[in-house]
Amino acid sequence: MLAAGAAVMPVCSGLASLLGQQLYPSDYPWNQNISNAPLVTNSAAIIAHIGGTVRIHPDWGADSPANGGSPLYGIPYNVVHGNSTAKINVTIDNYPGESDIEPVPIPTNAVIEGDYQDGPNPYGAGYSTNNLQRGDSHLIVWDEDNDIGYELFGTSRPADTNLFPNTDGNELPHTDGKWHAAQETVWNFNTNSFRLLGETSADAAGLSILAGLARPDEGLPVSQGGQGAINHAMRMTLPAGDVNPQYIYPASHMVSESQAVTNVPLGARLRLQNNLFVNTLISNMPPESQIVARAMQQYGLILADIGSAMFVTGASASENATNGISLVWNQNDIFAGNGLEVLRASNFDVVNLKPIVTGLSASSGSVGSALTINGQNFSGAAGNISVFFGTNAAGSVNVLSDTNISVTVPGGSGTLDVTVQSGTNETDNFSDPGANVNAPIFGYGISALTAADKFTFLAPAPTIQHVAENGGNFIMTGTNNLGPGGGYHVLASANLLFPLTNWTVLANGNFDSYGKFFFTNAVGTNSWRFYLLRVP
Repeated sequence: MLAAGAAVMPVCSGLASLLGQQLYPSDYPWNQNISNAPLVTNSAAIIAHIGGTVRIHPDWGADSPANGGSPLYGIPYNVVHGNSTAKINVTIDNYPGESDIEPVPIPTNAVIEGDYQDGPNPYGAGYSTNNLQRGDSHLIVWDEDNDIGYELFGTSRPADTNLFPNTDGNELPHTDGKWHAAQETVWNFNTNSFRLLGETSADAAGLSILAGLARPDEGLPVSQGGQGAINHAMRMTLPAGDVNPQYIYPASHMVSESQAVTNVPLGARLRLQNNLFVNTLISNMPPESQIVARAMQQYGLILADIGSAMFVTGASASENATNGISLVWNQNDIFAGNGLEVLRASNFDVVNLKPIVTGLSASSGSVGSALTINGQNFSGAAGNISVFFGTNAAGSVNVLSDTNISVTVPGGSGTLDVTVQSGTNETDNFSDPGANVNAPIFGYGISALTAADKFTFLAPAPTIQHVAENGGNFIMTGTNNLGPGGGYHVLASANLLFPLTNWTVLANGNFDSYGKFFFTNAVGTNSWRFYLLRVP
């Protein structure tokens, strides 16, 4: 008898969507619900080092042309139809070897981080002492037709007089009238795509910026035109003194800072606590703040760059399909006295997303049988989940949920540990040794060995494969399912219900070099007889 089954993909409560399209597949780490993940062992010490009284700061502001030349706070994004928008070559100055140098569909009147609310900031990219320049000058362009994001750091418009500071910190004259940037990354949000280990992106951690923005089209209640839920992690920053010179999945790039046991690597995930105190704070918040806070409990914050402590990055406005402002945050909600800033670092934990095996659907079985692995942290692997019985990889691995995986038992013998690996074996050829926290795996790592993951292989039962009658002889062939050697017995009885002690032993033999046997019995005119193959 053959067992039939079907692969089941992880299910989430909602998708991280932009104008109805999903940014990355459901199993991508940005879209991973981490509400039940355990904590790292030194979570409390890390939070104390950040500063328990440090308040969450929503790092976005108003976006209205009526505000004139007021600064635009947050990271804006632009929406284009990539199939009809002309693509422009951008000169990459600082990190061409770590960039995707591709033409960018830049729309007319594109908005760059650091612009004014009523139009471009003419003082250019950089950090002049008079604070007039645009700063990081990220340019984010999302191609709605193809679900592709173009993310540029240190962007200079053709009319800017100076370029973004080079790797020596110098602003060079801009004389060629072309678009320039320090770095360019192109993200195909239809796939589980990452940077090459060690390479930067437009974000220091090697992550997408657009995928981690808090956007009003998600964060506004449904009654106000939003989705009423943010179903993805959000981007955050910490000061350099809180960040180790390492990265952890999903980040893939490090920054050169000082190592400390109470620091965290880029890519670290913080989660807002789900307890009576915090939930009371949330219940007293205005509606938009509540939606952002709930997302912090479900999906958390991912450390993406060096910056101010506990700053959460957002877009001030959401764009429609023609790149016009469709929705904006209610700043009186977000920055209300009972808004998001009532949350402090002490209300957060640092979570551990390494896979955990808590049990198996069966503690023993045979090769080829179906098995369900119970545990935690099985999602967010971007399709890169492997299961091992000892050192043997299991087949037909299907992630059913964050807590269940179904597999087909591979070859093996004795009692072995069943482990789950989240991620791929990948080498970082650019960074310092030890930069990847989970090296050599780019992923959440391998489950620890426990008594709950033990699986014992059972010897398979012998099989009668073929029977026939020929010339008054009964012929039977079969296998022991194990290979060469081993003895067998053939028993017969006229009554199937007789106890085995009453059956007649017709033959004793050994399986051949292929684990096969062949048996012939002259039946003549005997009445019906039942046959049984048995191994010692």
